Amino acid sequence: MKLNKSIVALTSLVAFAATPLFAGTGKTFKETVVVEEEESSWYNAALSTGYDSLYMFRGVNVLRNGGYGNSLWWTDANFTWNISDNDTLTIGGWQAFGLSAASYREFDAYLNYLHSFGDLAVGLGYTFYYVYPPGGQDFANELNAKVAYNIDLGFMTLTPAVTYYFNLGPDNDTGAANGVVNTASSYLDIRVNGSIPVIKDTLSIDPYAAFGLNFDYNLANGQGFDGANNLEFGVALPWKINDIITVSGYVAYSYAFEDLTGYYGESTEPNTFWGGGKVTFAF
Repeated sequence: MKLNKSIVALTSLVAFAATPLFAGTGKTFKETVVVEEEESSWYNAALSTGYDSLYMFRGVNVLRNGGYGNSLWWTDANFTWNISDNDTLTIGGWQAFGLSAASYREFDAYLNYLHSFGDLAVGLGYTFYYVYPPGGQDFANELNAKVAYNIDLGFMTLTPAVTYYFNLGPDNDTGAANGVVNTASSYLDIRVNGSIPVIKDTLSIDPYAAFGLNFDYNLANGQGFDGANNLEFGVALPWKINDIITVSGYVAYSYAFEDLTGYYGESTEPNTFWGGGKVTFAF
């Protein structure tokens, strides 16, 4: 249920779309310019593994079962087909293991299509969630639609993005099905991602702010609700070691507007702090 995987892919592709295709334009006819274009690859692939001190998903401390909550280790692998200069198709899988809550396991498979119009990008996607013990086998099939716009301020880049998630089922309130959440429930994520270069193409400071709207997706006091879910802030520090390896650490804070309930049925603290890190291998 890692929300940031589709958002990160979306915003990075928007940033790529904003890059000029040719440098040195504006030459006079008297000058001879030889441009040797680098052939772009028809695919991209990435393998990431990381640690989160809490499993925070859409404002909910999922693995809180006493104390502050339990940590998570995860691995993500994805493959992107660059269909054209403006179209990409990404398929991937995300496997997570609870550390303190060692019996928690989750596997997510996702498929995302993205089309860019200059600085604007729109996308459609699908995610299959599979959660197995301790709660038995729970499933969810989810569609998403997203839009993002890249704004270059010179000293930093801002990318406002809106993503809407809609759950297809199965249902979880009938006793006969094994759904993670209610069928036809949905969630709206509104956020702004930023990137401030510290060392060009090597190190940056990436802050973000997000606001979530819940539509019968999360529970408050054991009941579904519609309205404000949580407000979230965070900052990451990605360091590109070379063309293949990038490491990143982050800290984050969430304020919950409701008494949100996690996987184990315990309430999420109104004020929650957490952090983590990851390493990514890009090919």
